[in-house]
Amino acid sequence: MDFSFDNIAKTNFTSNASRSLKPYGIYEVSLTDISKKDIQGTKDPTAVYHTIHLEFTGEDGTFQNNLFIPSTQDDAKRPTYTNPAGHEYQRPSRFENYQYTLMQIVEAINPEGAEKIKANGSKIKTIDQFNDLVIKALSNKKDVKTNLKLVGKNVNGTVYAQLPNACGLNKAGEIFPTNFIGKELFFSNYEQQQADAYKNAKPTVMTDEVLNTKSEDDEDGLDVTDLDL
Repeated sequence: MDFSFDNIAKTNFTSNASRSLKPYGIYEVSLTDISKKDIQGTKDPTAVYHTIHLEFTGEDGTFQNNLFIPSTQDDAKRPTYTNPAGHEYQRPSRFENYQYTLMQIVEAINPEGAEKIKANGSKIKTIDQFNDLVIKALSNKKDVKTNLKLVGKNVNGTVYAQLPNACGLNKAGEIFPTNFIGKELFFSNYEQQQADAYKNAKPTVMTDEVLNTKSEDDEDGLDVTDLDL
């Protein structure tokens, strides 16, 4: 057998893989990536879903999430559910949760940029413009540390780390934020019950779930290059 060490100088013998952050934890992290990412469908290989890719990294590991971009009128409708007692209630729309999720991240990492986006809110006419402003405000902010709360989602017996809902509705139908990033984070009673159940369950292999998304057509509007974030 011919042994050759010709490639030894340019070979990396140590894995660069990092562990994933576990569900139901509050971690100190930095936002190490935010970008637009297209994902090919699994059931339908011809389908392409547009997402905002988020990556948070800390000493305990990495959390990645692909946040689907709302694109239809249904995404702007508040869904209605019925509780066990038979009473109907509503939840925020996908669009509202999407907007609150990204703006909450901007407020935690670049508060001055968040105020400038708010001040120009009436000029934002499309989701693509909003996405570009958010990405611009959060780019090159890897040195900014913050706290991130993760909950869990059970998929076929495996619990995946995921972001909590970023907003809720009160009985009057008014929307309010539910903090998942920044200072003084805590678990609600329901989240704590789910956390206790997860921690008392048998260990499972943790990976990050890839969420499907939908497309958004580009439209003319606010020139994001004019805004210094």
